[in-house]
Amino acid sequence: MSKHIEVNGRLVQADKRYNDLKQRQKSHISQWLYDAYKKQVAENMTDDEALAPVFDKIDEAQIWIPEREIRKIYRSKKTKFKKRMEATVLKDSFKFDYNAAANYWLNKDVNSQKMPREQVLERITAFIEAHNTCTLATASEDHVRCTPIEYNFVDNRFYFFSEGGLKFRGLKKNKHVGMAIYEPYNGFGNLKSLQIEGMASLVEPFSDEYLKVRNIRRFLRLQ
Repeated sequence: MSKHIEVNGRLVQADKRYNDLKQRQKSHISQWLYDAYKKQVAENMTDDEALAPVFDKIDEAQIWIPEREIRKIYRSKKTKFKKRMEATVLKDSFKFDYNAAANYWLNKDVNSQKMPREQVLERITAFIEAHNTCTLATASEDHVRCTPIEYNFVDNRFYFFSEGGLKFRGLKKNKHVGMAIYEPYNGFGNLKSLQIEGMASLVEPFSDEYLKVRNIRRFLRLQ
């Protein structure tokens, strides 16, 4: 049976525990204790000195909880508070160098042995012709779309037949596109892929260019 005492004219539970408080009250106290811990570490304070403002805030919020319970909770949370402080400091000190990351492979490629350009183009063309599906990336403002789609490679150009889709939201304002052609991942050293950037344009339906690609596509399907 709970024991009760009178505090400031109120009858309160003498053995009230932290877990008996409402969630909102516990959230407030937890934040006050964390603030107290940060100040204690910064100013090399004792527990009593650090907790004094916490007790004042608890009284102002008219929350009843025995001081001994708060002291116990504070001691139990110190390890957690320490880790939280360290994580915050690490996060604040971490500044990612996007330019260095973007240039990582370009810098590594500076001193690499180069294949003759003609041979590179031959291998690129062979890789493209050995596949027929890619991921097509379009973007505009806050909208980005990556669409798996079949392509036709004709006269060194990529052609796509599409009934529609959200990729056209990006193409309406931004004709810059990216493509990725790749094989299933089988280890980084065996990875085979090709990334392509370029400008997209719409081909008028039933124009000579449209009919030429359509006929080639139909022929390839029949083979």
